[in-house]
Amino acid sequence: MTHLLKSIDWLNDYEAQKLGERILQAQIDNLNATLQNAKSNLSNMSSPVATGSATNKPIYSSFANYKSYINMLHADKSVEGSLANLKYNEEIENSTYEGSLIKISDISKFITIYELITVLLIIGAGLCGISEIAKNKVLGYPGVIISSIGAIILLLTIFVPSILVG
Repeated sequence: MTHLLKSIDWLNDYEAQKLGERILQAQIDNLNATLQNAKSNLSNMSSPVATGSATNKPIYSSFANYKSYINMLHADKSVEGSLANLKYNEEIENSTYEGSLIKISDISKFITIYELITVLLIIGAGLCGISEIAKNKVLGYPGVIISSIGAIILLLTIFVPSILVG
């Protein structure tokens, strides 16, 4: 269950980063539009103003920060926090979860077989006990046969489990 929750957590982180990338891309587009408007306003002025370039520095700084973050998101899986890394971590946790499901299924098969063996041995012992109490040998034979079947299944399960469990 822990692996499933971790897998879902990694997938949520991946989706959040993808959404963050889209938001950053929209902000970059907005900055590009702002820069284009600033350039067109500066070119329409008859005399260049020194403060025009000073107001563009924060825009260029933001633009560079956004671009570097997007580049980090598109890095390979060795970079912590990249989309490839988040997807890789999600796939590892998901495969671990699926492996644990297979182990649980195998253990469940063994439990079912042992329950069957227990029931067969109890029925066989009960029939043998009733036959001894009632002094009726006819009930003893099926009790021995049922107990023998339970014992054979038990021995097969212990020594050759692949035959019964698969």
